[in-house]
Order: sequence, then C-alpha cells, then structure tokens
Amino acid sequence: MQVSDAIEQRSSCRAFLDQPVERPTLERLMQLTCRAPSAINLQPWQFTVVMDAEVPRLSKKLLRAHTERGVGCKPDSQQTLPQVYLERQDALSVGMKPLLLEAGAEFANFINHGSLSFYGAPVVVVATLDRVFAQGRALDVGIALGWLLLAAQEMGLATCPIGLVCAYEDVIKDFLNIDPGRQVVLAVAVGYADEQSPVNRMRTERAKPSEVIRWY
Repeated sequence: MQVSDAIEQRSSCRAFLDQPVERPTLERLMQLTCRAPSAINLQPWQFTVVMDAEVPRLSKKLLRAHTERGVGCKPDSQQTLPQVYLERQDALSVGMKPLLLEAGAEFANFINHGSLSFYGAPVVVVATLDRVFAQGRALDVGIALGWLLLAAQEMGLATCPIGLVCAYEDVIKDFLNIDPGRQVVLAVAVGYADEQSPVNRMRTERAKPSEVIRWY
C-alpha cells in the first residue's frame, strides 16, 4: 500500500471486532511509530500498549469515573469558535445521527461511552509526554501518532484517536502505573474494524484546499 493510499482510505473506526491483534503485529506497529521525527531527536514520547483483558478493566474504571464526574466530549463553545468550525462540528453530528439510529444508539452517550470503552477495540495505545518538556513538544508526540495511524492502515488495522481520556488522566495513570511526571496526550484504539456496523460507514468531508491552504 502506498502512503497516499493509507491517507485516503483511513477513517476513525467506532466499532471493532472481538478479535485480538497478535503481539508481533503490535510490535511492528510500534517500531514504525517510533521511527517518527522529533525536534533535535528528543523522542519525548512514551507509549503504553494495553491489551487483552486489561482493556475492559481500564474501560470499567473510566466509565465509573465518567458517571461520577460527567465530563464528556462536548462541542466547543459557540461563543468562542468562528462559524466555519461550528459548521464542521454540526456536519459530523448530522452525518452520525442516522447511522447511530440504525445501530440503536444515541449520539451523546455513544460518543462518551464509546470513547471511554475504546469502541470495543482489543488494544489501546496511550501516548504520554514527559512534563519536563514544554507543551510544544506534544507536537512531536502528535507526529508519531500520525505515523501510527498510517502504519496501522497499511497493516490492515483500524484505529480511532481518543482525546476524552485526557479528562481522566489520573485514572489512566493510576491504572497503568504511569510515572506521575508524564502527561497523557492521547489514546488510540487499535484492532480490526467491524465492517457490518452502520457507524463505520461514516466518512467525514474535508475542507476544500482553497479554504485551508495559503500560497505565498
């Protein structure tokens, strides 16, 4: 598969098969991820790969914390975002709702509970950044995660980046015994897509190049 093909074909998976990913496959995926570039080769990332029975155990703790705290994937305030971004948010909701209705799910609960249960994925990769670094170095972690998404696509794996986990960083760090000096940046659900699920038919539109690219 060409890199361009992986870029064109990849989408966020929100329904995974109950099928494990073999350890050698995961090791290869993470090796490719760690080939990403970083400023002056700092490689400031650390990845915790959660597998097998540990994934639902972590999910259970996150969902309990969600019940207690109620922090979810809320759209950004309409008072702070320009209209163009609000329209993109609305387009996602409009596109997802009929698919969720077909699947017998409700949008808010599906996104919140789905995120914290990793949409049933058998593997979760938690990315962290050492707090000794400036916040800007999170960009290096983001580049590596981009490589992970594309490498996974080339390997026949489905993925879904999950940002809500950052609101429950304390739960994740305690469960996974992550060093207190590290910050959770993102989690990525990894596995095999359930191609029969209606929610995996969702394909979001991208802005026209003329709207987001400037030539100088």
